Amino acid sequence: METADEEIERLEVERHRYSETFKNTDPADTVTRAHLQSEMDRRTARIQELQQHQPLGFFARWGLRAAAIAAVWGAFEFGPWWVKVGLGLLAAFLVFYSLG
Repeated sequence: METADEEIERLEVERHRYSETFKNTDPADTVTRAHLQSEMDRRTARIQELQQHQPLGFFARWGLRAAAIAAVWGAFEFGPWWVKVGLGLLAAFLVFYSLG
């Protein structure tokens, strides 16, 4: 499994190869040029998607963890079983999301 940075690097290399092939392709060969352009566009779009994905900041992660602690506290304080289950699941989700 490659990291986002490794995937970006790989996609940039592939995009460059397609670009070089595109430059060396006869302008009359419109089908090949359209295919190469499509492949370059797909890689560019994926690179932009990966670059826009920003991990949670320090305060956001700790805010989610604090909310998880509050949910666990609420699960112990409130009586009905369905509230305990719901708050326990919420706490687990918040902890999982704050780690990822």
